[in-house]
Amino acid sequence: MAVGLVTVPAQADSKPYSQHTSTTGTLGRNAAPGGQVTREQVIARAEHWVKKAVPYSQSHGWKDEATGGHYRQDCSGFVSMAWQLKGSLTTWSLPGVADRLAGFSQLEAGDALNYSVAHALLFGGWTDRTKGDFVYYSESRSGRPALKESANIYASRIAGHPRTAYVPLRYKKLVSSPAPAEPVATPPARPAAPAARPSAPAPAPAPGKRAVPPRAVPTTPPPTSVPLPKSPARGAGTSFAATADRLYAISPDRSAVYEYTGEGDRWVKVRGRTGGIYTSARTLYATDVRGGDIHAYDRARGKWTRIGGPGAEFAATDGRLYGISPDRSAVYEYTGKAADWIKVGGPAAHLYTSGNTLYATDPRSGDIHQYHRARTAWTRVGGPGADFAATRDRLYGASPDHSGVYAYTGTPGHWFRIGGPLAP
Repeated sequence: MAVGLVTVPAQADSKPYSQHTSTTGTLGRNAAPGGQVTREQVIARAEHWVKKAVPYSQSHGWKDEATGGHYRQDCSGFVSMAWQLKGSLTTWSLPGVADRLAGFSQLEAGDALNYSVAHALLFGGWTDRTKGDFVYYSESRSGRPALKESANIYASRIAGHPRTAYVPLRYKKLVSSPAPAEPVATPPARPAAPAARPSAPAPAPAPGKRAVPPRAVPTTPPPTSVPLPKSPARGAGTSFAATADRLYAISPDRSAVYEYTGEGDRWVKVRGRTGGIYTSARTLYATDVRGGDIHAYDRARGKWTRIGGPGAEFAATDGRLYGISPDRSAVYEYTGKAADWIKVGGPAAHLYTSGNTLYATDPRSGDIHQYHRARTAWTRVGGPGADFAATRDRLYGASPDHSGVYAYTGTPGHWFRIGGPLAP
């Protein structure tokens, strides 16, 4: 077998586009380039590209009377067009013209979900807010035109990328108007994810603040097991995680965490309302829905103990738990003592773990790095990818354009292709 890949290709929207929208006159339902635009105008412009089946391209621009000007025909160019910007931005520069929302539940028609190293999509509106169902518009990859598609805000992946990778954005000059998406009068059943706390640089309490003493949260499983509500295999928003010998799941409505008994469809409840679950070989961890604090489960005693504050993301090896600070400025390792964490790395976008190894992606370049715990050092092992996953002894990555799946050889910078392409 030939071994030929050096790094995973560059991200989908890394190329700026030189042609800009004309600033004369009014374009696209009277939305002036770079000026205020209503939600109705944004959706109408997105619908126009879908109707015209504008093909995906990183190098070509599309011009028509309804939208005006030239916009690059990729994912961030599509959002730039819908927002009626003066030119095409990239996934890196879109946040410069938008405000970050506190949580996904605040999204409304005309907002965007942005993954800076891989993808951006336009939020089309809720179809069922209580269940988390929505529609979105996007240019996704070569061979596909602009499309309108459905997704669920609680799913583990949206448009082929991890849900947690996206940042919800609202264009600074977007003004409210009746949205074309079907309105839902009832409030969301699931509380919004808590806003990131820039003042807290680590999953543990911020320096200078009194550490909150660990508290045990007793949970008494019911005496008899029950079927997990709404079948986790089909329920929207369900997450699964496994230790070496136990499987856990969050119920579709996130009201509880269940442990599988190993018998048919019988599960036992081990925790109440939960934001996310993570596992090492022996331990289950869970985060609070509201505060984001992380807790460890002592299965023998049926008790939970708070071990740290909120983090942007957590991941565990066989024996270690790691977290990214809420502002993603640093990576921390849990020492095993409640609320005690040590810094092991700088800014990181996402964490990935194998049995004994931690990997992290650079928030700017998207490059993936490996952590050598014995030397407290990091090594760049590859370029950016749409997603990564690790087995006990292998690291795999999907190229940003979903054209291939690659395996890391163990030599920094050297990967070989094992399959693809993938669905976005």
